[in-house]
Amino acid sequence: MLRAEPNNASTILDYLNEDCWRVVLQYVPVRDLIRTERTSRLWQSWVLMYLKGVQISVVDENDRPKKNHSNACTLKLSEDAYESFAMWTRKVGTSVVGAYCDSLENLKIIYENCPILESLMLIDMQDYSGSEGLSPYNLNKDFKCLQGLHFYSCPVSDNFINQFVADKALEELEIRDDCYNVTGDFLNTINLSNLKYLALESLARFDTEHLHSAVNQHSELTKLVLVDMPFGTVEAIQYMVDKMKKLEYLELYDSNWMSCYEYEPIARLARLKFLRVSFVVPDEGVEAILEGCKELETLELFDCRGITSAHVADPFCRFGSRLHSLTLHKFHCMEDDDLVAIISSCLALTSLVVSAANLSPALPARAAAARSAARPGVRLWLDLSDTILVEPEQLKELYGEYEPMRTDYEDLIIDLTVKD
Repeated sequence: MLRAEPNNASTILDYLNEDCWRVVLQYVPVRDLIRTERTSRLWQSWVLMYLKGVQISVVDENDRPKKNHSNACTLKLSEDAYESFAMWTRKVGTSVVGAYCDSLENLKIIYENCPILESLMLIDMQDYSGSEGLSPYNLNKDFKCLQGLHFYSCPVSDNFINQFVADKALEELEIRDDCYNVTGDFLNTINLSNLKYLALESLARFDTEHLHSAVNQHSELTKLVLVDMPFGTVEAIQYMVDKMKKLEYLELYDSNWMSCYEYEPIARLARLKFLRVSFVVPDEGVEAILEGCKELETLELFDCRGITSAHVADPFCRFGSRLHSLTLHKFHCMEDDDLVAIISSCLALTSLVVSAANLSPALPARAAAARSAARPGVRLWLDLSDTILVEPEQLKELYGEYEPMRTDYEDLIIDLTVKD
């Protein structure tokens, strides 16, 4: 760390022009820069001048998902990062484009000091004014630049969301992690005309009818995420995606077992690039999705029990040439030949995750040979950590003594790590 000498001796910054020292400082984490500005008044002036010329996202350090501005530096808060939330916000707030807060008190500080805020994450918001739980702020009046709003574990009501969003045309809206008072009624009142990303997760009181009644307002959606919603929500959305022609990212995940009753609407999403589903998709559904979603690059199927042994690899061999990432869980009827056929046919794959019970210790060498023949020089990461290949005792019972399995080949890396 550079420290100023009592006689104001020169530092390295005195020998660099502004363009040079800005290039140097961009390699230093924002949190470290804020710490080092205490070194001297001269250093403080350089750091604050630099920070006012960049964009900053403020996130916490727990395990919650982070939503940061794509061009922003990231300041991760911790007890030793800065002495006061208000202090750092007042100093660098004019550069902050993304922030989080956990109370209306902190929200007030952000409102007063962050005029260009584009993304706001509300976490564990417990204290809000009034008996109705209404917000004293709204996005049109108080956060005019805001485009993304993200609620995590907030016991807020639909009324709170209605008043807070007002008639602001948001681009991104997330409500996740047991926001247990939300029913979804806000979907019928807020402005959804410009909404491109909607994520709803673990909302116990959510009424699917609200999603259905607002479906005509979701025509601009490019990303939709529904995770662990009340029974029927994920199944119902399968009939609604026809209204969402611009979808590029679709995640429908529920820990409860369910079936894909209506896969044709999903297969008609011509722009879809990412699909993650947890429900059982039949043979014809997998084939229709791979054939119809002509831009699909990532496919994650978390329940492959609907795929029969006669059609294990066929749809992937016929239509999987565009896939870069493929996940196949509970693929109990898959055998070595099927996986080798997929690797040989899906030439663009760089990631393949498989959960299966019928694979043999001979598979790694065969998979490596297939990859080298199909796409030499481009490595494939093959995750077999949820297969019988990580159970040595079971393998010995089935196959007797076998050659130790390699995990690192020229064109293939195999993950056989036992997961907790």
